[in-house]
Amino acid sequence: MKKILTAAILAMVLLTSCTKGYRERIDALDAQLTELKAQLEQQNKTIASLQTILQAVKSRDFITGITQLEGNSGYVVHFSRLGDIVIYHGTDAHVPRVGIQRNPDGNYYWTIQYGNSEPQFIINDTGNMIPAVGLVPLLKIEKGKFYISYDSRKTWQYLGEADGVNGDNIFEKIDVTDDYVSFVTAEHEFRIPTNKLVQSLYQNSVTANQEVGSLSKLIKELPGKDVCVVSVTDLIVDKKPAGSVIKLSSGQTITIRDWISTTGPKITVDKDKGDKVYYWALIYSDGSREWILDEKGKRVAATSENVEIPTVVPVLDPSDNTYYWNMVAAGDTTVVKDIHGNKVAVTCTAGEFAVFKGVDNSNADFLVLTLVNGNKIQIPKIYTITVTPESISLKAGGAAKTVTYRVYGADKNAEYTLITQGPLTASITKDSKEVGVGTIRILASSKFTGDGKVLFMVSAGNGSTKTMTKIINVALEN
Repeated sequence: MKKILTAAILAMVLLTSCTKGYRERIDALDAQLTELKAQLEQQNKTIASLQTILQAVKSRDFITGITQLEGNSGYVVHFSRLGDIVIYHGTDAHVPRVGIQRNPDGNYYWTIQYGNSEPQFIINDTGNMIPAVGLVPLLKIEKGKFYISYDSRKTWQYLGEADGVNGDNIFEKIDVTDDYVSFVTAEHEFRIPTNKLVQSLYQNSVTANQEVGSLSKLIKELPGKDVCVVSVTDLIVDKKPAGSVIKLSSGQTITIRDWISTTGPKITVDKDKGDKVYYWALIYSDGSREWILDEKGKRVAATSENVEIPTVVPVLDPSDNTYYWNMVAAGDTTVVKDIHGNKVAVTCTAGEFAVFKGVDNSNADFLVLTLVNGNKIQIPKIYTITVTPESISLKAGGAAKTVTYRVYGADKNAEYTLITQGPLTASITKDSKEVGVGTIRILASSKFTGDGKVLFMVSAGNGSTKTMTKIINVALEN
């Protein structure tokens, strides 16, 4: 009886031990299944996010921000119009990877990848590839088997024992820069512009075209010899000086941004050899020049009234979803390329198409503008006197000589005074048609031995109390 009781107890102990082992194994499998289902749910959210990214490319949406999930498990990506999406990092779970690939027909279709094999297009029950628009493929696990649905869980297609090791991370890489966010899958790279870039596109275009417009005004105004600078003030952007605002006596106002050095080409005006006409041109980073041509292959004159001013605009290239500078000139739009023949991408850095390299306001009589090609434009300031020539030579007791003067900003009320140093006589003749213009006649007596001077003084008029002076040097002619 004692042996029977001992055997019974031993059997119960063994049974309890086996039951406990089975239960632990079942609990472990349940936990693994629960974890796998959670990972599949994350995978399905990421698949839906992949489709949203494709929609963002097609609709030209942009990213306003990216937030990292807790525990560095993924990202929340914020779009301007399409809202937020969630992207989870992949794990080591045996989950097949769903992706998107562009077919030679130009359209995107859903793909699936098992393990380390190559991605292949998903084929539906009718034998056709499934476009990456509309409904999003969803994954599920049931009784240890993987299934996929193409119709929002109405029907499921068996995938089998899919091995997704190293293939469950839908996005291989996500690169974030100031200009673009790149989502890289096994099949494709999707580049989405950032809010910072999009916001700068308008400002860059306005700046570039404002600069070109200012230069165009100058080129057309300068032949009028009475044009002068009335005032130069700071251009204030975000409460900081960012350039100069120049008011001309003709009523025109030109705005010049401070120079920002970039590697992209710049628009300028230049004269050809033996030609006094200014033509529009592109200046490359190495200083080389290329004329801007019209549809007939002729250079575009910067002084022409009938030809539109060249402008630059950012244009999105759908092949890589990147903004590039395009130039509109003489009715034709062309992609701007650098010296190496590469398209010039738009960046957040302003001043890509700067026209002016410097503004020098240090001289009391002239404002000096330096173009990107190194050429300088000198503009007289209001109440400045110019005489041509500034120095003459006379024979003692010989014939008189004249110099031409121009007083910028003078009106009919301006007063003129001549003071001579040495045995010289000087007289003034005003132009009968143009105010502030005339000639000064200078004569040397027989006692003149050289080193003479004529002081030309002008009270400005125009209600100004400013008095201007100019010295004309007179030497003895041999």
